[in-house]
Amino acid sequence: MPLQDKVAIIAGAGQTEPDGMGNGRATALTFARAGAKLMLANRSAPSLEETARQVRAEGFDAESMLMDITDEDDCRELMAATIDAFGRIDILHNNVGAGIVDRDTAEIELAQWRDVLDRNLTGAMLLSKHVLPIMREQGAGCILHTSSIASVAMYPLIAYKVAKAALNEFCRWLAYENGPHGIRCNVLMLGLMDTPTALELYHQTSGDPKDLIRQQRNQLPRLGRMGSPWDGANTALFLASEAGAYITGATIPIDGGLATKVGL
Repeated sequence: MPLQDKVAIIAGAGQTEPDGMGNGRATALTFARAGAKLMLANRSAPSLEETARQVRAEGFDAESMLMDITDEDDCRELMAATIDAFGRIDILHNNVGAGIVDRDTAEIELAQWRDVLDRNLTGAMLLSKHVLPIMREQGAGCILHTSSIASVAMYPLIAYKVAKAALNEFCRWLAYENGPHGIRCNVLMLGLMDTPTALELYHQTSGDPKDLIRQQRNQLPRLGRMGSPWDGANTALFLASEAGAYITGATIPIDGGLATKVGL
C-alpha cells in the first residue's frame, strides 16, 4: 500500500454538514485505505466524529482531535498529540477553507476579512510552523495545503481569493525553504467541487438552488462535470506517496480544465 505505516494529519477532516462527502472526509478514507495511520482534526465535533466513524467502520484506526487551526496553542497540541499517539508525522494535509461573499471592496467588513484570512492563510502558516521542526528532525515529510481556483479566477469572494492566492505563494516558499530538509510542499488548487461546503458557498454566491447549481456548473469545466471529493483525495494520495517524491513547490489544478479558461 502506498502509505503503509505513514502517519498523516488531516486538518479539516470534517465538513460544513455532518452528512455527505467532503474533501477532508474523502482524503481520510483514501489515506486509511492506502495504509496510513490517521490523526483527524476539525473544529466541528459532529462532522469530525462522523468521519472517524466511517474510517473505523472500514476496520482502520484513527485518532481525532477537536481543534481550530487559527489557534496557535491548538496547532501545537495537535502535533504533540500525534507524536504521543504514533511517534512521528509523515504527512500534513490541510483541507481547511472557508469563504464569504463580499462582492464589493468598498463594503468589506474588517472582522469578516480578518476571519477569512485567518482560516485560509494564517491557519496554514501555524500548522506548518509547528509541524516543520518535527519533519526537519526526521529528515522527511510531506505538506499539502488546499487552495482554490478562486485564487486565479474572478469570483465575488474577495477575501477568500486573496487568502488562497497568498497560500499558493506561501507553499512555494515552504518548498524552497525546506527542500534541503527532505520536506516537500505542494498545493491542491480545487475547482468546482461537488461537496457540501462548496455547494453551500456557490448557493450563497448565486442564490440558486443547489440542484440547479449542479446542472449549471456541469457546463463550466472543460471535462463537463463538477469535481468529486475523490478527485482531490486521489491527487493528495499521489503527492503524499513515493509516486510523487520528486514533486515540490507545485500548485496543481484539480478542476476539470477550468483554469484553461482563465484570461479568456
